[in-house]
Amino acid sequence: MDYSKFYLKNYTPEPDEREKEENSNIIIPRIESRSQPEIIYINPDGEEFDPSALSETYEKSDAGDNSPEGFDISCNQNKQPCELREKDNLPFVVRRQEKARQPFISRFCQVVLIFAIVIMSLIVSADFVTDGKAIAAISNLISTDNPTYYAVLTNPKDDLQSSQVDSYAMRLKGGAGFTVKNNEKYYNVYAIYKNKSDAEKYVSDNGGEILSLSTTFYDEIESELKNYTDYPFKTVDNLNEVAQNLTDKKINVSQALEQISEIKDDFALTYDNMNKISNGNSDDKSVTLLANASVALSSLEYLCDTSVSRPNLVCDVRYTVCRILFTYCYSA
Repeated sequence: MDYSKFYLKNYTPEPDEREKEENSNIIIPRIESRSQPEIIYINPDGEEFDPSALSETYEKSDAGDNSPEGFDISCNQNKQPCELREKDNLPFVVRRQEKARQPFISRFCQVVLIFAIVIMSLIVSADFVTDGKAIAAISNLISTDNPTYYAVLTNPKDDLQSSQVDSYAMRLKGGAGFTVKNNEKYYNVYAIYKNKSDAEKYVSDNGGEILSLSTTFYDEIESELKNYTDYPFKTVDNLNEVAQNLTDKKINVSQALEQISEIKDDFALTYDNMNKISNGNSDDKSVTLLANASVALSSLEYLCDTSVSRPNLVCDVRYTVCRILFTYCYSA
């Protein structure tokens, strides 16, 4: 049967229906999960823009801010690629900074540090192999075993008898009262100081002269006794500390005697070691050093003798310091 006569010959679909038919024929591609979505940059006015175009625009400009309204382009002059960042909730373009090169001085310090570590490792290894002799030898080369001490000289006299009278009066006040001859005059030593400033302060307040005490006489000793050429320094430093604490009343006489006894016992061990080492050494400097150490030990033993009548303990401590150092420095 022919139905053609029933067809609508002049029917035209409405616009909306036509669009639906046309859209029905559109094939929408399926986006794979691995594909990247297109990113569209829109400024605050709702207009699209290309960040690379902004970068090129700025690259071509030598000065001024040529960024469109709402944007801040911050780039350096090294022609590096720009990237889009956000500032005050607005997109803007900034220049990627190259990683700064490591400063030369920093690399130099690293090299020096590594070199020092290697050297110290070698020294420690050598010291272990030689049973402690390597570091001891290095210490003897670089250390200054000849410090200078400063004796305060007072009351110059022309004869020894007059000086000795003044010596007793000084000892009553806590001074050493150790009589020495210097430049054809006899003086009484009040005290010996390790720091020159302390000696200068006493002279400024009380008068007197300063005599420096040091020696290089024992530097040429080649035997193992050379390791003991500094024996008086630790001893006199400890004794001076005891004298100062007594003067400041930080300790009493009994406590001071206990500390002096410990100093004496410690030095006695040192002297025994010096005797053992010096066996067979007959050079003049070694013999002199050992003899001076013997004087120091006898002075400490006398100081510990509580049966001795003395004006006060402070003056005898300072007198012992004078005897040890003057014997050490002037026995050559």
